[in-house]
Amino acid sequence: MSNYLYYDYAKSKVCKIKEQEAQYIPSRSIHSYLNNECLKHGSNLQGRKQSFQYLIHQNKFIPIHVSNNEIYFPIEATSNSTCIYVNYFEIDHYESNKKTCTIYFKDHTCLVCQNPKRIETIIQHIKRYLTMVQP
Repeated sequence: MSNYLYYDYAKSKVCKIKEQEAQYIPSRSIHSYLNNECLKHGSNLQGRKQSFQYLIHQNKFIPIHVSNNEIYFPIEATSNSTCIYVNYFEIDHYESNKKTCTIYFKDHTCLVCQNPKRIETIIQHIKRYLTMVQP
């Protein structure tokens, strides 16, 4: 599983990062890639988003439950061309400051992001969501 992914417009591919190594997957967009991954597990991207919205009542920065070990959440607006999607299940822990948040992954790498309150809220919503959907 990847720690996070983003769309590389220069290569027209999705870039998956794990242990600071990049794997490129041909795709028209990040949403197209995520939709294909969701379809492999029984639903489309829109259905996964609607499920999360219905259960958690969150309308922005919607996490995408791709499979049992992949829930990706955006750390920026999805309309932003540099939007990164982080895999919740690869997070070891995170540390928040006033203006930044550092996400530490299980493979001992990290990612520094803006908007620490948003990241904390999304992670709390994912935890609540998981208690609702897992037996």
